[in-house]
Amino acid sequence: MALVGATLLLTLCGVALVGIGISGTRDHAAHHGVREAAPSVPVTSTPQPEPSRRSASAQPPASAPPSAAASPAAGAGGNSRSQNLPPTMSGPGADAAVQQALDAAVPADLPAGVAEDVADLGRKVWLAEVTGDGRGRWPGYFAVHARTALYTRVRVQAAIGRQDPEGPGAVVHLVWAGAGPAGTFMDGRSATVHFIRKGETGTWTPQR
Repeated sequence: MALVGATLLLTLCGVALVGIGISGTRDHAAHHGVREAAPSVPVTSTPQPEPSRRSASAQPPASAPPSAAASPAAGAGGNSRSQNLPPTMSGPGADAAVQQALDAAVPADLPAGVAEDVADLGRKVWLAEVTGDGRGRWPGYFAVHARTALYTRVRVQAAIGRQDPEGPGAVVHLVWAGAGPAGTFMDGRSATVHFIRKGETGTWTPQR
């Protein structure tokens, strides 16, 4: 029993000495400014998303403002709006300027008398088209495809007669103003009326 007791005592003394040695080593390192190394932990880098390949210039452009409504001159001859055109809603007093712009937009290609006659007919046919008055003069023209929604406060601002580029005959380009079925009044509206000339009578007849 005495031998077992001595052995146990020596074992406990050894454990104590080991603990003292470890503690002493840490104290010595701390005294001389040496830090204990942290356990090594594998570092995994988080993949960063790739920068967008689109540059600023490749981004879709901002929506362009809607283009301005086509002017009477552009509608008739495909030319840009004349700087001499009066502002919209200028009233009947500006119709002469609209007529001048329309005359300049499409060069004359008919004899002056013929162009005037056709333009005058075009005015009357168009007034019958949008107001319903006078349709009985051209029953064949209004027998089909006649408007049912009529306009009020209508006036023709300008009209010119020119050769019809789509076939034989003439075409009248018009600029007009009027209030639609909903009551909204607008000027600067454009329209065309096509005519053919009957050989036996020499009269101009509207054609759709």
